[in-house]
Amino acid sequence: MNTMASAAAVAATTTGAPDKMVIGYPALSNHVAAGYPAPGTAYPYAVPPPSSYPQAYRTVGPRHSRSQPSFLCRLIAAATVLFAILGLLFLITWLVLKPRLPVFRVDSVSASPLNTTRSQLTAAWNITLVVRNPNTKLSIYYDRVQASVFYKDGSLISTMPLPPFFQPKRNETRVRFQLGVVGQYVGEYVATEISDERAGGSVGFGVRVLAWMRFRTRSWWRTSQCLLRVYCDRIQIGVDPSKASRSLTSQPGSCEVELE
Repeated sequence: MNTMASAAAVAATTTGAPDKMVIGYPALSNHVAAGYPAPGTAYPYAVPPPSSYPQAYRTVGPRHSRSQPSFLCRLIAAATVLFAILGLLFLITWLVLKPRLPVFRVDSVSASPLNTTRSQLTAAWNITLVVRNPNTKLSIYYDRVQASVFYKDGSLISTMPLPPFFQPKRNETRVRFQLGVVGQYVGEYVATEISDERAGGSVGFGVRVLAWMRFRTRSWWRTSQCLLRVYCDRIQIGVDPSKASRSLTSQPGSCEVELE
């Protein structure tokens, strides 16, 4: 009986639902599905050589687009610094040397014969100017000097060139010259005014001097030539009927000096 029970149990086990057995390939991982080798395994393909072509989407622009503004800025900065240094050196030199304009004054004037007709003038002026250089460190050179005599209203009567001259520092020089006209046309109005003033005892004239001048030290420093204008107005020449020559009657002050 026991033998039959064991057989029945074996039969029941055999006739029951058999175990399912799956036969196939192992499941693929994500690396293998994506085309990469499984972890722990070597790459089955050879590594490709590096490409000799430039990378794609490379931005290529002009090489000088950045360097050009930088060079221009450096050039402007260098020029600014250079001009600033030169200006500072000039200012320091000017403050050390302290250049001053020369001083002019009329020392003596005489005129003869100072005759007028209806519109003409005959006269000769002997003029002496005193020129003083007030600078203690600078000499002055005068080139292309020109002197003129004019009537008080500004009418030019006579002009002539004068020789150039040189003044050392703190020097005083007398410049003598003579201007004359014979039958010079001055116009009826000027001739009448001079005649009326002569009848009143004195005639007013003026002297003007133009010169190209420059300052210079004993060493290297010197200025460029500048135009010097000198105005000596209100020169009264007395008229004495008993004398042929008329001389200065009122001493004018220092002449006006301008530099251009």
